[in-house]
Amino acid sequence: MKHLKGFPIFVPNDVIKGNGFYISYNNRDTYIYGSDTTALVIGQMEKFFILNGNHVKEYKSLINKGLKECTTYFISNLHLKNKYSDHERGCP
Repeated sequence: MKHLKGFPIFVPNDVIKGNGFYISYNNRDTYIYGSDTTALVIGQMEKFFILNGNHVKEYKSLINKGLKECTTYFISNLHLKNKYSDHERGCP
């Protein structure tokens, strides 16, 4: 929880926008996910490909290369997938 002028405020996930997708880093809901997580989110939240840990630096270096490069990164790190990831329904 962060504070602004002494008042508690909700801070959403850190987001990096791509073309038709975005990357979302969540270090606040570890009690749900079991870890901090980084999600590759497709479209209007149609699919969430979630990795445990902070992968913002890696995705930042790939985001301008497009969804295919970000998906390739996710697939190469399946050993870090979160149990809530939608990867079982197929990657784009």
